[in-house]
Amino acid sequence: MKCLPGTCFRVLPLVAVAMTGAADVQAQTDPEEELEIIELENPYDESQSAGDEEQIFEGLIYDQKTEQYRLVADPEEEDEEEPPSQREVDKQELGRLFNLYKESLSNQNFLEADTLAKQIVELSIRIYGINSEESAKALTNLAIAQHNNGEFEAAERNYEASIDIIEQTSDRLNEALINPLKGLGATQLAIGRPDLARSTLQRAVHVSHVNEGPHNKDQVEVLESIAEIYLAIGEHKDAVDMQERVFTLQSRNIDPKSLDIIPPLEKQARWQHRLQLYERERSSWRHIISVLEKHHGKNDLRLIPPLTSLGKSYLFITPVEYEMQTDVSVASGETYLRRANRIADDNPDSTWEIREQTMLALGDYYVLSARPNRAGRVYVDLWEYLSEDEERHGNRRDHLERLNLLQNIYPPKYYESEQTDERLPRDEEFETGTVSYGFIVNSSGRPSNIQHIETRPPEFTDMQERVRRNLRHLVYRPRLAEGKVVSTPDVVYTHEFYYRPEDIPATPGEEESAQE
Repeated sequence: MKCLPGTCFRVLPLVAVAMTGAADVQAQTDPEEELEIIELENPYDESQSAGDEEQIFEGLIYDQKTEQYRLVADPEEEDEEEPPSQREVDKQELGRLFNLYKESLSNQNFLEADTLAKQIVELSIRIYGINSEESAKALTNLAIAQHNNGEFEAAERNYEASIDIIEQTSDRLNEALINPLKGLGATQLAIGRPDLARSTLQRAVHVSHVNEGPHNKDQVEVLESIAEIYLAIGEHKDAVDMQERVFTLQSRNIDPKSLDIIPPLEKQARWQHRLQLYERERSSWRHIISVLEKHHGKNDLRLIPPLTSLGKSYLFITPVEYEMQTDVSVASGETYLRRANRIADDNPDSTWEIREQTMLALGDYYVLSARPNRAGRVYVDLWEYLSEDEERHGNRRDHLERLNLLQNIYPPKYYESEQTDERLPRDEEFETGTVSYGFIVNSSGRPSNIQHIETRPPEFTDMQERVRRNLRHLVYRPRLAEGKVVSTPDVVYTHEFYYRPEDIPATPGEEESAQE
């Protein structure tokens, strides 16, 4: 039988054969006797283009290039995509959950973030297995949510689990360790273990140096956390050294007269204020003002924040043990604050919110410099200004009708942390104590009629007295009612500190018994 070229093929009939009997069937059947030749008509007529690659004929597709047919179940569904696998579906769900988690964190909805993080951990383990970098990241995200919820012990365990997985799957210097180490250090500090936190964060810095070099800027956050630890345990010199190291990294290769130098200078000035280096702080703010004036002129709104901060810095005097300094007058700061007020009043781009902030800053300056009468006049003027428009009433309520803390106090966070030995053993747990006082905030913004409420444990009378002395330096913006400055009763201040059980002072009776 003659066939057109490419139109004849042989069909082998299908036979269902059990695997164990396949050899017997093959022996009894001659394959050549089961083949029959089938003649098909020309799958395309001569009027069709010879360039066509495929023709469909009764469920068969003929490929002209290969001169072969292939069978399709449904020619119309030839190009439909196969449904995604379960693994791909899980990956898409993982991405969706992670986006929701990030949104919850940014909105500070930490309970929701905790729930989402747990789902992410479960799904990551299902897709990638427990010993994977993806699962380690998921555990870190869960620990972040738990830390923000105050579940420090759970957060500590999950940070440590994440670190263990990364060490097992790669090595102890992998850069993926940096984030969980940073989180673990913050958590250890939160539960009263600054010794462990310092060691953990120093390891994070070392890993950063190995992977990114000693001058990388990604280590700045870790260095600032170490500086916080030094402040907490009273090691001010080490905190100053760490702050200077941070500034060196952030200002590296930046022109000191360019606008790019402003963010590092701002951060340095705030650290210098916290470290009581007020003369250096004033130098930083002046540098910022000089750069802004050079690029934007002398009446720019961007000058207001540094002018205000520079003015407020004159309320403080650097302790003599830090450095030599020239005599400064508290009144010197008023010049800068009044200049900020003039810019807010004269600049055409100014808003009522900007003007309010400059007036508040001037009034607060007078309170902090012990000039309550001048402060009262500024606050009353501001009350009237904010009463002109209903849109401003919310700010009047928040900033004038409620107490606002202007100057906080920082009693020792760790019992006996001011001693020279700075002993913080690694193998001992810290416990939490509290000291509470009640008082009235008078019309000058100062505490009066200070009354002790409670100290726990009660044996810490020396810490109790130290907090009482510190309360004299607490300053509030006085509250206004009906446009007048008034006092505020029943204000409570509670100081939380950490101590070791053996630090609890012995009572006089116990001391005598011990001597006997």
